[in-house]
Amino acid sequence: MDPIKKVLLMGSKRLGLRVLRELRSLSPESLIGALTIDDSEDPRTVLNEIRTFSASNDIGFYLAKDRKHSEELIRDLKPDLCLVVCWYWLISERALGSVPHGFIGIHNSLLPRGRGGSPLVWSIINGDKQVGFSLFSFTAGMDEGAIWAQASIPLEDQDYVSDVLGKLEEKTIEVLRERYLSILKGAIEPVEQKHEQATYCAQRSPDDGKVDWSQPARDVYNFIRAQSDPYPGAFTYYESRRLRIWKARLFEPLYHGTPGQVAKTGSDGIYVICGDDRAVILEELELDGKRGVAHEFIKSREARLSGSIRK
Repeated sequence: MDPIKKVLLMGSKRLGLRVLRELRSLSPESLIGALTIDDSEDPRTVLNEIRTFSASNDIGFYLAKDRKHSEELIRDLKPDLCLVVCWYWLISERALGSVPHGFIGIHNSLLPRGRGGSPLVWSIINGDKQVGFSLFSFTAGMDEGAIWAQASIPLEDQDYVSDVLGKLEEKTIEVLRERYLSILKGAIEPVEQKHEQATYCAQRSPDDGKVDWSQPARDVYNFIRAQSDPYPGAFTYYESRRLRIWKARLFEPLYHGTPGQVAKTGSDGIYVICGDDRAVILEELELDGKRGVAHEFIKSREARLSGSIRK
């Protein structure tokens, strides 16, 4: 493979900014620009930071209006390679074929397992013992491209999705430092996936966060921590109002009762019975736009939490 001379970073969010900084540090002469999107309405945005860093380091800054505009910019810039981080538009087959060394992106699963949407959320929901990411080439198929690098971390019982995202971010930067220059020099080749081992994840929406209290307590706990910040949060209904659950912990002893029943309230949290006669202790909640410690919202042991609005 010929050496890669022109790299375009396509990215957003904090990881996109960190990768941009690494590309500038590792090989400034090959970095021809930063292509990003206007995500200023997203609380996770670092749009201004990407703009400022680009201007301060003589890196071309390009703000795509939409998918079509992004592909026009790629065509005009003529990169040899596009590195894609936290990008939210599909890339057409025509664009994929227009870049000599293609597109390399980051997917938060150990491919071929976990192809598709929200793989990290699904991993936590399913109680996986480890999670990871893959640096892989884009193809027309969903997450089917060859793999340049992978890394994994243990999924600890107390980890929320924000904790895991932070740990994977550090691993991503570490792997990029190890592999990026070798990729540019053509010193390494990607490895084809074992497609027969593939598993898939469906994309999730905010309404998929509804808690089913008939499930075992550990499953409910996993469900809550998988969808906490920066995601929309797991939720239930309390007095016909949507109650978001941001933080909880397990109560290990048996606690007999009816699923969804509030069995105990206090400054240490709200104990809610689950389907296996164990409880989850709710610690941080949000109701009617107000967020705070759980006992501020539910004070009565007569309360019941429901999977739907009661009529």
